[in-house]
Amino acid sequence: MSRRKEKWQEMKDRLAQERLVQKKGRVRMAVAVAVAAVILLVGVAGYYVATHSADGSGGYVPASATNSSTGSSVVTIPLSEVGQEARFYTYDSGGTSVRFFAARGPDRNVHVATDACDVCYQSHKGYRQSGTQMQCNNCGKVFSIDHIGTKNTAGGCWPSYLPMKLSGGEVQVNKSDLDAKAYMFR
Repeated sequence: MSRRKEKWQEMKDRLAQERLVQKKGRVRMAVAVAVAAVILLVGVAGYYVATHSADGSGGYVPASATNSSTGSSVVTIPLSEVGQEARFYTYDSGGTSVRFFAARGPDRNVHVATDACDVCYQSHKGYRQSGTQMQCNNCGKVFSIDHIGTKNTAGGCWPSYLPMKLSGGEVQVNKSDLDAKAYMFR
């Protein structure tokens, strides 16, 4: 009988060993899944912060000051500064920094708009350039640079319209038009 008990004990030991190995495998798999989930969440969070942060880090270029003399009713941007890459500017409207951008579209025309739209402006996230389009850092919608200042003159979900004119090698934007957009940046 003792031989039978020994075999029985060996089988019980092997079964216990197999169960232990299986349990370790399940624990390792659970740890691997948890680590992968954390890495994925950190990546998604990083992407979200980079593309949606209110401080503009998702492609927002710190704005340059615009040129305007004290007695002038316009702010000016040298036409030579306006290229295919959007440049962002600020205008001080009574202590509020009104952000706007200028870019030359594929149509070779100059396009100017606020760095906010009439719909998403309260998020204070602005736009970033993606090729020949401007993309809202809040809702993700994209707008052809060629259409800015042409199709978006009535408001809505677009970079908000800013009238401008070209004169003497400069882009000119009326200060009153920028002042009218200050509510978007408060």
